[in-house]
Amino acid sequence: MTFFSGSHWLFTVKTFVAGMTALAVSFWLDLPRPYWALASVYIASQPLSGATTSKAAYRAAGTLLGAAGAVLMVPNLVDMPLALALAMSIWAGLCLYLALLDRTPRGYVFMLAGYTAAIVGFPAVDAPETIFDLALSRTEEILVGIACATLVSRLVFPRSVGPVVAERLDAWLLHGRAAAVDALDPERRMANDAHWLRLVTDVVEIEMLATHLAFDAAVERRSLDRVRRIVPRMLMLFPVLSAISDRLAALVDLGGESERIWSLVERARAVVAAPESADAHEDATELRRDLAAAASPSLDASWRALVEASLCQRLRELLDILHDCAALTRALAEKKAEPAPLRLTIELRIERVRHLDHGSALHAAFTLACAIFACCLLWIVTAWPEGSIAAMMAAIVGSLYASQDDPTPSIAGFAEWTILAAMIAGVYLFAILPHVHNFETLALALAPVYLAFGLLIASPQTIRIGLPLAIVTPTAMALQELYSAEAEAFVNSSLAMSAGMVLMAIVTAAIRPAGAQWRARRYARANRAALVQAADLRAGNDERLMGLMLDRLFLLAPIAHAVGHTLPQALCDLRTGLNILDARRARSTLDGAPRRRIDALLMHLSRSFRAAAPTPSRASLQAIDRALATARRAGDERLLLSLVGLRRCLFATEPAPERSSTEADIA
Repeated sequence: MTFFSGSHWLFTVKTFVAGMTALAVSFWLDLPRPYWALASVYIASQPLSGATTSKAAYRAAGTLLGAAGAVLMVPNLVDMPLALALAMSIWAGLCLYLALLDRTPRGYVFMLAGYTAAIVGFPAVDAPETIFDLALSRTEEILVGIACATLVSRLVFPRSVGPVVAERLDAWLLHGRAAAVDALDPERRMANDAHWLRLVTDVVEIEMLATHLAFDAAVERRSLDRVRRIVPRMLMLFPVLSAISDRLAALVDLGGESERIWSLVERARAVVAAPESADAHEDATELRRDLAAAASPSLDASWRALVEASLCQRLRELLDILHDCAALTRALAEKKAEPAPLRLTIELRIERVRHLDHGSALHAAFTLACAIFACCLLWIVTAWPEGSIAAMMAAIVGSLYASQDDPTPSIAGFAEWTILAAMIAGVYLFAILPHVHNFETLALALAPVYLAFGLLIASPQTIRIGLPLAIVTPTAMALQELYSAEAEAFVNSSLAMSAGMVLMAIVTAAIRPAGAQWRARRYARANRAALVQAADLRAGNDERLMGLMLDRLFLLAPIAHAVGHTLPQALCDLRTGLNILDARRARSTLDGAPRRRIDALLMHLSRSFRAAAPTPSRASLQAIDRALATARRAGDERLLLSLVGLRRCLFATEPAPERSSTEADIA
């Protein structure tokens, strides 16, 4: 089957060996629910050894935290069923809220703590005196599973995270160069959203992989530092490419030909597209010198000349970004002591921080809490013996898919594959396991389906199928060292699992309809508030502010097409913020009337952004033109080019400023 590669087969064999080892150890230790150890192996196992270790560590921490929560709540509230149901629902919702705010693999700790409390606590309601033993055995089973998964992953043909990160960085560089080549094509004028989405997806994947580097024994510690240095430069590529496309469009609209500028653009396009070689390096070095000279406009330069100078400035930044990213990638792949000297001091402009969407996280947490409480009410009112299973499954699937804008289809899909898993478990339980008399034949009997489950989990395209099958099948079978099976209990527990997921899907669809459009509007409002802060003379930590705006772009990219939002607008907002902050930094070198002129501009912009008007006021345009004249007279090149960029961001369709009016205004 060509769909699965050799690495997929290696992963599934390793995972099956780890699963059988965990099952054997659980039998040997006489643990009450050895099937949880088997399920934990398949939950924790990842194709990369560092990723398996990190997920195992997070799963251990989450299990301990969730078990402690169950031990705290159940004995104290067992005589008040509604209060206990409410407490467990709030606990799961709070843990999910914290997990969604984290947005890294570390958030798995909180997510797991939320539904582990349900898994441990709900079955102990009828016998609260057993809650500590249940929590202890659950923790032991989980620890056995993740220990086996980690050991097999590290000892048997381990696959390190480092080379994979380097491969992904190489792919990102190829995609970045392709986007740059298109952005430098005057006929295309704007890089399309497909480029932005692919680059965003690459960066997100690289960052997620990089979080596992600390858990990979084969990775040197300095590799972490190189990834931290390369990510801000990758992020800066987005506003730089957007600015280049904008300046090229402006020059086309202004008309006229400048052979020198178009020659520089063509040379830059050739350098970006060329493979790494000594000749390409020499061409890039010479081009950088020519761009630096062209990016220094004279004080009496025309508007067109200023736009050309701004274009050359961004072209030089583009070359520096690609050079630095290539140097850091090579150092990471070849494990060099130090990469080639870096050219761009990007840390002074953007800090990698994450936007905390409290509203979205609260919405998802409230939905989960309501669904769990609804299952508990049904359990209490009907005195349903298997009601605890329904509540547990609602907590699990509701947590797993809460980060999606519309979790309902995924929850429904999980329910469908759960039905198939229950059917597979039924075949084993009543047709195959009665003929199994030792562990060796049990392992042979389980091999066909669990090797298939591992293959499905190994592929990103099929993990949504493999994971529910691998989790639910051993749970539905309730594998024990000694065979026992009861048809009525099996059917009731299978129905309860499906009922819990169906109820979760219904509550989610009712309380939390598809929220992509809502999230897009929230990100746009947050960026507008960030622009107000950027224009505030009293604000600080500018690098963090721009990092937040860029992170919202990353959140917006996957949903932009679905909601009719365009990424270029979000990029324009980001460029606006960067130009404002550059102007603020240049302002610190001025005094007297020139400084007051820049202060007046910032106040105009702050009022305009705070008013949330579709376009800034005419007063803001006039303030920018006056500030341009001030920058000319002050001879401040950095301020001049930042104001050119700001005018293009906010008033791209306005005619070029008239030199005579601005000069007269100063006089």
